[in-house]
Amino acid sequence: MGFGDSSLDFELRVRIVDIKKRYDVLSDLNFAINERFASENIVIPFPQRDLHIKDWSEESKKKK
Repeated sequence: MGFGDSSLDFELRVRIVDIKKRYDVLSDLNFAINERFASENIVIPFPQRDLHIKDWSEESKKKK
């Protein structure tokens, strides 16, 4: 639990009967939480990242 970049981080602990179903349960929980957030109009803020792509081919032409 704590603060993320643009979030409150929580930990949910769940007991399951069959360990082989772990990933199915995890997926079901994630989808259920996401659906509930949507029904309550809760939007998860994601930080914006800018990506700058350098054209190295032009740089190498100038050096020749």
